[in-house]
Amino acid sequence: MRSRLTRIIYFVAAILLLGYLFNLYFVHFSGEGKDSPQEALPKDADYEWIEGPKTEKEQRYFFLSNGNYFGTGVVIKNLKGWSEGDGSYSPLPDPLDENKVTAAYSDSKILFGLIKPNGEIKIKVNGESADMIDLSTLPDEAIKLYNVEGYYIWFIDRSKLEENNHFNIKVLDDDEKILSELTI
Repeated sequence: MRSRLTRIIYFVAAILLLGYLFNLYFVHFSGEGKDSPQEALPKDADYEWIEGPKTEKEQRYFFLSNGNYFGTGVVIKNLKGWSEGDGSYSPLPDPLDENKVTAAYSDSKILFGLIKPNGEIKIKVNGESADMIDLSTLPDEAIKLYNVEGYYIWFIDRSKLEENNHFNIKVLDDDEKILSELTI
C-alpha cells in the first residue's frame, strides 16, 4: 500500500513538473526572436515609430499609422530575442487646441495621449508628473500627413498611480496654474 501511494505522488509530481516546464518553454521561447527591438516591430501597415520608455526586457514605441491612427506597442525580450507584444491604438483626434488634453488612452500598463503645448507646461495625472515626447523629431512629410505640428505625446506608467480606475489629468503652467483638466 505504501509503495502504491509513493508511485502516485511521484506521478503527480512528474505531471506538475512537465506542465511547469511546458509553460516555461512557451513563455520564454515564444515569438519571432528578432535581434533588435526595431526588427520586432509590426510591419502590417504604414507606421511612423516614436521611441518611448525602455527597460532591459521591454521597449515601448508610440506610432502614427495609415494617415489617421495613433497608438502604442511594446516589444519584449525573451530567450529567443525580441518579439512583438501587446499594443493599443485609436483614431487620431481632431486638431487639438493649445494646452488642452481632450482624450487619454491606455493599454493597461500606461496612460497616454496627445497635447499641443503653448509655452512650458507640465501634465499631472492624479498628482503624478507625466513624461512627454516631442513629435517634431518625425520627418516633415509625416508631420504634415498626420497634422501633428507642435504636438507632444504625454504618458505615465499606471503602476506609479495609486488610483487606476479614475484619472484626473491636469495641464499646468510653470506657476502650477491649471490650464485645462480632464477627468476620466
